[in-house]
Amino acid sequence: MRIQHLQQRLGSGQSLLITEPANIRYLCGFTGSAGCLLLSASQLFLITDYRYTAMAQSECGDKPLTIICRDRAHETLAACIDRLLPNQQQLLVEFAHLTVAALRELEQQMPALNISAAPNWLAEMRACKDEVELAATRQAVHIAEQALAWWLPQVQLGMTEQSLATLLEDKLFALGAEALSFPTIVLSGPRSALPHGKPSERQLQRGDCLLLDFGAIVAGYRSDITRTYFIGEASERQRAFYQAVLQAQLAALAIAGPGVSGHAVNAAAQQVLQASGFGEFAGEGIGHGTGLVLHEYPLMREGCEVRLQAGMVVTIEPGLYQDGFGGVRIEDDILITDSGIEILSQSPKELTILCA
Repeated sequence: MRIQHLQQRLGSGQSLLITEPANIRYLCGFTGSAGCLLLSASQLFLITDYRYTAMAQSECGDKPLTIICRDRAHETLAACIDRLLPNQQQLLVEFAHLTVAALRELEQQMPALNISAAPNWLAEMRACKDEVELAATRQAVHIAEQALAWWLPQVQLGMTEQSLATLLEDKLFALGAEALSFPTIVLSGPRSALPHGKPSERQLQRGDCLLLDFGAIVAGYRSDITRTYFIGEASERQRAFYQAVLQAQLAALAIAGPGVSGHAVNAAAQQVLQASGFGEFAGEGIGHGTGLVLHEYPLMREGCEVRLQAGMVVTIEPGLYQDGFGGVRIEDDILITDSGIEILSQSPKELTILCA
């Protein structure tokens, strides 16, 4: 159905070359690291090489496509495309994912072909999840929250950020994650002001902020959750930071729903953060879609006029980050429904002090 929907958008003499791995997996299930899809209005080819033909047959054997084993030593990709679809007039390509070398090869070896940027069709299609995708997402969230509940009592003064990250990652795999959504972020003290910093050998100290951002992958689909805790005690300013972020997230959650723009959701959170007196420390944007890749369409920030639709899974993650002091972020995965939202991640969000 996905393939047919895409083919219906192609005109006569027009073809589409898909090189983005997540888009390839979405359309035909192929997970190999070398391959591309070539579509016309009536044909579909998965072009790979000898290393992946057996995998392709196993993963895509029930799809309406022809698997092409290209001899890379004797046939360029351009020559292969020309052989498979010799009468094409326009080739749409994914400029964000096609290498410069591959593009130059196509232009040089197929000079008569009009090579143009593909529309945003696949990002829009992938944004709204079906029941199979949602089931995988829910399981990814469930595993992450089980791991978090186990991990919190393990946190002790003197432990390093890196050891805490490794501890959580091991638990994610033990609970059934096939992979990590991304390398786990564990940041403490002043380092929590790094929105996407890497865990270090810094040891937890009393009075630290502890920012944790992590997720699991199940059947290709990801969870993405952030919580911020305090070690031993929380100062008045830390508490004020936390409450500002929490209220900003609640404001964004209250407005999110079908038909609401990403700009409007972001504005609801930013209004709270600006009114808190900490607006100069606010992070950009309120969240993003998630699925086969971590940051999917739509990216919800100022100026994002994309309207949320039922079936979208997006994050809501306001944050405050002050250099030398620390940072707070709270992030949940939510599903846009026909009538509003469903918050998929349910881990507690009240201000929590660990190692008290």
